[in-house]
Amino acid sequence: MAKYVEIPGGYLHYRTAGTGRDVVLCNAGAADLRMWESTLPWLSGAARVITFDYRDTGLSSAGTAPYSEVEDIAAVFDAAGVTDALLLGVSDGARRALAFAHRYPARIRRVVAVGGTFGPFPDPNAEEETSRALLPALFERIARVRAAEGMHASAAVDVDAWGPALGRDQRRLMIGLEVANTHLVTLPDEEYLGTELDPPVKTRFAELAVPVSVLVGEHDLPATRLWARRLAEQVPDAELTALPEADHYPMLSAPAAFERFLRGLL
Repeated sequence: MAKYVEIPGGYLHYRTAGTGRDVVLCNAGAADLRMWESTLPWLSGAARVITFDYRDTGLSSAGTAPYSEVEDIAAVFDAAGVTDALLLGVSDGARRALAFAHRYPARIRRVVAVGGTFGPFPDPNAEEETSRALLPALFERIARVRAAEGMHASAAVDVDAWGPALGRDQRRLMIGLEVANTHLVTLPDEEYLGTELDPPVKTRFAELAVPVSVLVGEHDLPATRLWARRLAEQVPDAELTALPEADHYPMLSAPAAFERFLRGLL
């Protein structure tokens, strides 16, 4: 059943399923809570699972004034009665999860950062610079295809770049979610109103005071794999796992391996 929590300037849609210790899931940035539909059947049998839509996505309201991404997550925690969670984030959701854990470590027993994306590297080494140099061409191609062929075609280009190991139905799911969240996907950076930590969490990995399990697919983009390595090297209590068969979305591209990995952390 859909539930909603009031927040400054709007509301967030969230859902709960199962019983047990709390697991909160943070979506990939271009998706919404529907990306977890294949994960929920087994995970809700082992934990109480909380999923939610960010502002500007899914059934949550649009951002209408500057707001804190961290405090939005806190609002979901409060509404669902979460006090001690395993907080898992994929892609941009990993950034949000780590920022929340930095501010509220007492509310987190572990962060699971899956294919975390954080934008440009601060003080990049040569390998990191090279990996980021590949992305502008991808983003430009996506924009060209969107202008010429529409949102569905550009979403396919995007998903194929990040999710080359996805099966047919999983690929269709991620394309459909990106199309459904066109508002956020096409929102100019200067019009996005969410803020995280200042300075951002990507410069503060060494300050994190909670255990962090880092998961990355070996078919993910080079920059994401290097961000995973940074996390594992800089977070005081971190471990890195690479899944050979997975891409940016291990829960979809390598579901059995992802389930084994996550069950080991519950």
